[in-house]
Amino acid sequence: MEGTHRKRLLSLDTSRGFYTCVIIIAHAFSHLMFWDMSLIALEDFSIVAIIILSPIIIIATCAPVFVQISASALSYNFYLDVQKFIQSQKEIHTLSENPTSISFRNPMLLRIIKKNLINYAVLLGASLLHVFLFHYGLHWNGTVQHTILTGIIETGKILPINYEVFFQTDAIGLIAMSGIFNVGLISLLLCKEGFYKPKRNLIILFGLVFGWFILSPILHLIFDDLFWESLNAGQYGITLLLKLIVGPPQSIFPNFAFGFVGIIYGFAFAQGENYVFFKKTCGILAIIFLGAAGIVVLLNGFSLSPDSFGLFLPLEIQLLDFAVIQILTLLFIKKIEFSSTSPEILRKKTRIFRQYGSVTMTVYMFESVLCLLNMLWFIPLWKLLPQTSFILHLEVFTFVAMQLALWYGITTLWKRSKYKFSVEWFTVLIRKKILKN
Repeated sequence: MEGTHRKRLLSLDTSRGFYTCVIIIAHAFSHLMFWDMSLIALEDFSIVAIIILSPIIIIATCAPVFVQISASALSYNFYLDVQKFIQSQKEIHTLSENPTSISFRNPMLLRIIKKNLINYAVLLGASLLHVFLFHYGLHWNGTVQHTILTGIIETGKILPINYEVFFQTDAIGLIAMSGIFNVGLISLLLCKEGFYKPKRNLIILFGLVFGWFILSPILHLIFDDLFWESLNAGQYGITLLLKLIVGPPQSIFPNFAFGFVGIIYGFAFAQGENYVFFKKTCGILAIIFLGAAGIVVLLNGFSLSPDSFGLFLPLEIQLLDFAVIQILTLLFIKKIEFSSTSPEILRKKTRIFRQYGSVTMTVYMFESVLCLLNMLWFIPLWKLLPQTSFILHLEVFTFVAMQLALWYGITTLWKRSKYKFSVEWFTVLIRKKILKN
C-alpha cells in the first residue's frame, strides 16, 4: 500500500531543507543577540547587516511552515494510498460499476491511519525530550526557563527540573499534534464517497483555514490570561486543556491552519492539478493574508521583541508569516515541480537543501545544544580582538556561518549511515516494529 516507487515531491524535500537552514541561521543569530548574549545592541546593529539579514528576519518566525510541509506530504501519500486501494478493489470486483466506498475499518485502509499516527506519536515523544532537555532558555511566565542539558551549558550549574516545560508547545510538538489531527481530518474527508468529491473537500479545507484564523484572536483574548493563571495556581488539568487550544509559544490557534492549506496542496499534487491551480490558490491566500496583516497593523500598530518568542506571537506576525510562506511555496512549486529542467539536474541543484531536510526534526532538537557548546570557546576567542563594531559584526556573521557549515558537515557524514539514530531513523524503526513491516 505504501507505494515504494511513488514519485517524491522534490519541492517539499527542498523547501523543508531550506527552512531548516533558516532555523539554524535565525537561532544562531538569536543566541548571540537576544537569548544568551547581547553582543550588539539593536540600535547599534548596522543597516548593511539588517539588509543582508532581512530575508531571514522576515521568515524568522516560520516554524509553522513545517506543519504545512508535513501536512502536504501526509495528504499526498494518504490520498495515493487510498487511490491504490480503490484500484485494487476494482481489479477484484471487475463487474461492479459502482464507485468503491471507503471505510477505514478495512484492515488495508486502517493500516494507513496507523502508520501515520505512529509517526506523529514518535514526534510527540521527541517534543517532550526537546522541551525537557534540549530547548534553549525560553522567556516564559515572567522568567527565563531553562531545560536540563542546555540549562547546564547556559548557567554552568545543574538546575532543578522545571515541570512547567511540559506545558510548552514547541515546533516539534505542534507538528505532531497537527499531524494527529490531520490524520483524522483526512480520513473524514475521504471516507465513504468523500474521495470522489474534491470540490467539496477543497471548500471545507478553505473554510477551516479562514475559520481557524478568525477564531484565533477570539480564543487568545478569552484564554491567554487563564492559561497563565491556571499554571500559576497549579491547576494543571485546566492548563493542559488550554495548552491544546492556546498553549505557547507555538499555539494550535492559528498554526493548525498551515496544516489545512498543506492538505490542499497535497491533495492537489495527488490529483494531478496543473500550475494554474497552485498559482491561484497561493496567490489568493497571499493577497488576503497580506491585506489582513496590513489592516491589523493599521488598527493596533506593530510590536515585536525577542521576549515575544516565549509568549504569543502578535496576530499581524502570524498573518504575515502565512502570506509570505504561501508566496515562497508557490516559488518552490514553480521552480521545481513545474520546471522544464530535467529531474536529474533538479536533484543535483537541490541536493544541499534536501540533505539538511533529511533530518529536520533532529536538527530542531539539537541545534541549540551545538550552538551553546560552540559559544563556550568561540566567544572567549573573539574577545582577544579589539571589540570594535566591525569585529563584533564579523563575529556574529562568522558564528552563524560556522553553525550552518557544521550542520552541513554533520549531515554529510551522517548520510553515509543513512542517518542512523536520528529522530527520523527512530520514527521509521518504531513504525516498522509496531506494524511488523
